[in-house]
Amino acid sequence: MKINKTLKINAPASKVWEVLYTNYGRACDWASTVNESKMRDVSGNQYGGRTCSTSFGDVSEIIDQADAEKMQLQYHLDDTPFIMKAATAVWNVRPMSINTSEVTMNLDVTLATIPGFLMGWLIKPKMRKDIYQTIEDLKYFVETSEQSEAKKKSDEKYFKKKGKKAA
Repeated sequence: MKINKTLKINAPASKVWEVLYTNYGRACDWASTVNESKMRDVSGNQYGGRTCSTSFGDVSEIIDQADAEKMQLQYHLDDTPFIMKAATAVWNVRPMSINTSEVTMNLDVTLATIPGFLMGWLIKPKMRKDIYQTIEDLKYFVETSEQSEAKKKSDEKYFKKKGKKAA
């Protein structure tokens, strides 16, 4: 399953890149699909990775490539929820003007055979909707320095279930 989305953001590309890459371990600050996240070291990898508690389950990612000049970030999941077999994401940030940028996310997900066969009709639309919301969350966070309503609701639900207080 491939999901591709491009969105215009009313902020400099450098600010978008800072949120996406410089603060890579802090996706939980803005993404409604990520409730907890932190950086992790990956042996033999210069970039590292992150672990996340997401709406799809716990995931672990490794950065494959990060190019600050081209503002391109690519990572893959090395530990996936049961519904996924593999996933790779590529983010591109492109300056449009001094205070406007464009962000593109290309996600390639392979669903696990049995869950994909039995529940693919349910999983695919939800995943597409959640990824589109994540990009909207990024836009809102970069433009306002605040969390979107979707992010606030997601955290409230997640932390209530875990018995913790939202960040």
